[in-house]
Parts: sequence; structure tokens; C-alpha cells
Amino acid sequence: MKTVLSFTNSGLHENRWSRFLIHSLFALLLVVSVSSCGAIKPVEDPEKENDYSLHSFSFDASINGAAGMTSSSLVRINPKSNLIYFTVNEGSDLTKLIPTVTSGEGTRIYINGAPVESGKSVVDFSETSTLVLESEDGRINKYLICGKPGNRAIDDAVYNLMIRYDIPGVSISANVDEELAYSYGYGFANTVTKERVTPNHLFRLASISKSQTALCIMTLVEQGKLKLSDRLFGEGGIFEEELGTDLVDGAENVTVQNMLEHASGWKGEHIFSNYVNGSAVLRGKDVLGRMKYVVQNVPLTYQPGTRYSYYNMGYGLLGEVIKKISGKEYEDFLREDVYAKAGVKDIWCGGDQFHRRENEVVYYSQDGRDGYGNDMELIQSLGGLIASGPELMKVMASIDYGTKVPDILSKETLDVMYTPSVASPGQYSKGWRTNHTVFTNWENYHGGNLAGTATLWYRSTDGTAAVILCNSRNYESYFDTALFDVLAVIQKNVKNL
Repeated sequence: MKTVLSFTNSGLHENRWSRFLIHSLFALLLVVSVSSCGAIKPVEDPEKENDYSLHSFSFDASINGAAGMTSSSLVRINPKSNLIYFTVNEGSDLTKLIPTVTSGEGTRIYINGAPVESGKSVVDFSETSTLVLESEDGRINKYLICGKPGNRAIDDAVYNLMIRYDIPGVSISANVDEELAYSYGYGFANTVTKERVTPNHLFRLASISKSQTALCIMTLVEQGKLKLSDRLFGEGGIFEEELGTDLVDGAENVTVQNMLEHASGWKGEHIFSNYVNGSAVLRGKDVLGRMKYVVQNVPLTYQPGTRYSYYNMGYGLLGEVIKKISGKEYEDFLREDVYAKAGVKDIWCGGDQFHRRENEVVYYSQDGRDGYGNDMELIQSLGGLIASGPELMKVMASIDYGTKVPDILSKETLDVMYTPSVASPGQYSKGWRTNHTVFTNWENYHGGNLAGTATLWYRSTDGTAAVILCNSRNYESYFDTALFDVLAVIQKNVKNL
């Protein structure tokens, strides 16, 4: 039977027979194709044929022995930012390490722009390095590598904190028996310029600043210029002239000691917030202006000295006490009368992003907070200081009853400063937290929290002290616990270095 398909000028002549024959023809071709091939072959995924992802990155001790390594390295990879952190043993030569890098078949490996043969090429990792994985068809994966020598257990805790909580840069320093035993920077002080954190970078201290303000107050006490029992408000008070005598009930009884121990009687936030009862009555006011409104208009919640209630405003006012009694600016008194005796020089009042010091880190916000939203002059004595880890360890060595480093305050004055307040069931003294329920041998400690900043330091009965400084702040519920955990790892390992 001969089949003829008829075409006209307008195209295929359509009728039910022609449509039937076309459908039959297509069906026959499909059967032939399937029978001749056995099955329809799926299209291959081109990504699988060109796998250029990073499978592993390491330094094998057996091929890096000449570089001083005695065990395998510690490597942690942050997949969210394509960052590789690694630690090799102290004494390793970072300029002569042989990395083992694995990726998909056919992937070309480059480090710092030079081709690398995995497990054979010697690479300089003394500065931030760039790893590029290039597929056969020219696509690339790029990683930044931050390497350092150090203790694997300590650095593992730091790397995990940074990766888990998106912290760009960290500095840690630790003392053993009043001597600096471990001090390193991790990650980036500036993520744009890729400036690496060093131990000497300055970080905002946040509420660790309160410990420094307490040292100023205790110095004035030791100088005989101030008593802890001195009243702050009302007739005969330190600020009678500035704040007047028309006060809310009980305010005339508030003392310097009450403010140091967060037992003033006021409850609430009157320095980070401009609002009282929904009205922005504190907006635009300095510390004394805010305190004047509070002392004249905000009733005390408790009788002074009877209850603990963390009160940032109190430490803001203590900064004003220091200025009035000493006749110096807060920063000048801190540096000249307190820390000069300990050889501490690189500690300052911080500023905004336009007044960042040359060796100060950049602060990175999370959770919609503004890392540069706080008025640093307003909060200088309660949260506005900046310092480095090693400088803070000098401070700690000079206030710990030790014998190697002379203390800057007498034993009697230190006893008073560290004695827990009766108002806080033994949990807060004067600028220091005490009696931690988990770390029971921590004699004193304090943490700090500002947008873009997280800090924690301690001193212990076992002769160790340590600090961690971060240039970002995470707001997940376990972040603060993670800071304590890092310091616990440092405490456990630093005496064996």
C-alpha cells in the first residue's frame, strides 16, 4: 500500500487519515529507538562530570615533618563564607607547608595564584592565602585560608565559636602565674581589607569596662579622696550642685558603693534607652542630664543597698564621680593614675567608625542591630573602653594578690573590691561577678555585650586568667555560654603549654 501525503501552499493537507499515519510513524520510530538501545539513556548531570568542590584540606604530619609538625593539623572550614582556618604545631614553619587538597577528578588547584600538586607542592601560608579550585570547563571555587601555629584544643574551640556564630575576628590572651602564656588573633579585623586580627588589635570591652571603672574608684578610695559610703545626691552629696536637692524619696541615701554593686534601688535602662514610661525625655541628654531627670522623677524600686538590679546608668554616673573628684577626664585618670603603675599604655575610650584607632578592629552587626549605633562618649565608663588582650592580662596580673607582678592596689583595697555584695546573694562585688555556679574556681569574672562586640574575662584560684574579645555579637540563646566554654578550654589547656 502506497501512502501519499499531500501538501498545498498552505501546508500539510489535514485529514483524519494523514493524522493517523503521522502518529503511527512517530510511535514506530520510538519503538525502534528503544529496542535498539535497550533503554532511554538519561542526560548526564554536567556538575557531576565537573566536580570542583573542596572535598578535603589538610597537612599530613608524615610529609610536613621537616616543618616541625609532630601530629596532624587542625583544619576547620566555614562553608558559609568559604573560609579555611588551620592550626599547626608551635614551631612549625608556615612558609614551608605541604597541603593535601582533594577535589573532583580533573580539578586544577591553585594557591596564591600558583598551581599546586596535592601532597607535593610547598606553599607559604604565613599570610592570608587564596585557594582556587578550577573545573575542566573553567568554573572556579575560591577559598580564603587563615593559618597559624598554636594549641589544637584551644584553637578548635575558637574556630567552632567563629563558624557557629558568624564571628569575623577573635582575640584571646591567657596568663599562667601572672605571665602571658598564650595570645593569638583569629580571623579578620576588617573583612573588606582582609586585615588579620593580631593579639595587639584593640577591641571594645563593653561591660568589662565596669571592672576598669571600679579600679578607678578604688584608686580614689586608696588615695583618700573618696569613701564608698559617700552619698551621691541631695544635700551634702557629691552632685548636690549639679542635680539639686528636689529628689524622689530615698534618693538621698544612694552611695558610691550602691552604684558599684548595682544596688542603687533603681530598676530599668536609663542610658541605652531614651524613654521613660514611653516618653523620650532622656533624648539628647548627657550622663548628668539623664541622672538629673532620674533622681528627680523616677521612683526607686527598692531601698538602696537591699536588692541587686543591674543598672548601667550607675556606672555612667561613677565615671562622672571620677572626673569630679580627680579633676581629670575619665580616660586620663584611668591611664595616668591607674594603669601607668601596671605598665599598661594601649587602653582608651572608644569612638565611632570615623574615629577608629589605627590598630582597632571593625565591628560587625547581627540580628539587625547597629554595631556603631551607641554613643561611645556617653557610655565610656560602663561599656566604652577599648583595649587589647595582652594589655588586659597585664591589668589582671596587677590586681591578683600575686608575687611576681606588683599589685597596683593594696591587699586591703583588693579585699574590699572583691568582697561580694550582700544585696546580690554573693554574685556581684564591685565591678566584678563572683561565685560562678559552674566554674567554681573562678574568683572573679565579667562579660560584655554591645552590638558588634562580645567579651569575657576571668581570674582563677589555679593561677590562670584569660580574656576573649570578639568583633561581632550573636544573639542566639547559647552564645554567651559558648564564650564561657572557650575560656574553660583555655583554662584546661594553657598550663600544659
